[in-house]
Amino acid sequence: MNLDDCPDLLHVHEAARVLRVSRSSAYTYAKQYELSGGREGIPVIRIGRTLRVPKAALRRWIDAGLAPADRADDAA
Repeated sequence: MNLDDCPDLLHVHEAARVLRVSRSSAYTYAKQYELSGGREGIPVIRIGRTLRVPKAALRRWIDAGLAPADRADDAA
């Protein structure tokens, strides 16, 4: 999935496809972002009970070299 073709707000599972990590890993990183006050994890915003990943924030995060490796893949 190409980030340029994505909408301005992505679902967490869409961000997972962009990052090429598992869906469960993406949700773990999203939760990490919320729990750390934005210091770690995939940048997300909460809209009601849903999480969305702003495309601009995801691009900055990737460009900064902060995209995590999928820990499940590293263990294999």
